[in-house]
Parts: sequence; C-alpha cells; structure tokens
Amino acid sequence: MIAIIIPAYNEEKTIENVVKSAKKYGKVIVVDDASKDKTALIAKRAGAKVINHKVNGGLGCALRTGFKEALKMKADIVITIDADGQHDPKQIPDFVATISKGYDFVLGRRNLAAYPFIKKFGNFFLNKLTNFVSATDLKDTESGFRAFRASALKKLYLRAERYEIAVEIIFEVGRNRLKTVNIPITSARYVKGVGVWDGFSNFRYLLRRRKRNWRSYLEDFRYVMSRKI
Repeated sequence: MIAIIIPAYNEEKTIENVVKSAKKYGKVIVVDDASKDKTALIAKRAGAKVINHKVNGGLGCALRTGFKEALKMKADIVITIDADGQHDPKQIPDFVATISKGYDFVLGRRNLAAYPFIKKFGNFFLNKLTNFVSATDLKDTESGFRAFRASALKKLYLRAERYEIAVEIIFEVGRNRLKTVNIPITSARYVKGVGVWDGFSNFRYLLRRRKRNWRSYLEDFRYVMSRKI
C-alpha cells in the first residue's frame, strides 16, 4: 500500500486539487497543522484522511505525525509532497517504480533554472554542506517530494519540529546508509519557502545532531570531493 503524506498550513486554495490528483495513486494523509482557514475541511471533502494538530507545530511535526500514521496503516511505500501545488502528483508512479528497483529513499530533484538567484545560491551551498555532514551523495536536499521504503523509514530517528526536518531526513538517511537516488521532477511554479537564513538555521541544527571530530570531517570531505555534487 502507498501512503501519500501532505503537510498543510493555510492551503485552502490548492489543497483540493492536490488531494484529488494524489489519491489516484494511494491513500492520502493530510496533516493540517492548525490552519486558520478551511484547509482541513476541504481536504476531507476531497477524499483525504485528515489529522488535525490543535497547535501549529511546524513542518517537522506535521511530517512526523504523517509518518507515524502511514506506518500504523502498514504502508509499504511512503511519499511526501507539498500542499501548495508545486509538486505534480502524476510523478508519484516514478517514485514508486524507483523504490521497486531496490532503493530505500528517492529524492526529487527540481530544475532550479527559473528560480531567483539567491534561492539557487543558497540551495547550492546548503546542498554541499548537508552532504558533507551527512556523508551522502544527493542533490536538491531541500526538496519536499520524497519516497521512502517503509522498512527504511522505521530506522530514521527524526525529532525536528520545523524546516530542519528536510536536512535531518538526509542526515538520517546517511547515518543508516540507506540506498538512495535522485530522480528529476517538474516544479510547476516557484513558491517562496525556505529562505537563505532558514538554510543556515537548518545547517546549525544538523551540526547539533552529530558529534564530530576532525577525523570524521576529513573522512566526509574526502567522500564529498570524490563525487560530483
């Protein structure tokens, strides 16, 4: 069974179309993070299982709630997509097919050509730093379009509450030495989200998650420099 998790906060304008498109490919779980609008009601009417947070906890809290529910439902594959319409649910079968080839974690890679320079600049450096600390070889580490093999997802120790969840997932993927790959995804439109300062905050959080010494950093540096990132 495929579970599709959609964390949402005040997305009443887009959530209906996202849910209706996504439910063609699996069971949709919308985690409404204490929205002030009709997001939860619209998502439920569109056919999603809706879990409501009474207090806004952030993206990390919403995803962790969704992961818990998906595993409780005994999903085989768990997908995450955004609620704002920037991800095309029609690409979900591509993620499922890639997981079926033996991968544990699949990360969508956006084409950032049309994105603002500052966004591309920040993404480039955060991507390098995240791979450096996590000992991974992934591109577009901030992407929210992901797929997990359920057995692999169970191994991840996630505790981030807000945007830090993106880099924490990569860190945990690396720590557990999961088999990973990127696949290209379309990004229908640029949606303002994590800023450069958020990126630095994410990296500081990542450093706190890992106790390091100079030998560990040297090992990571050699690994990252030996690959094209």
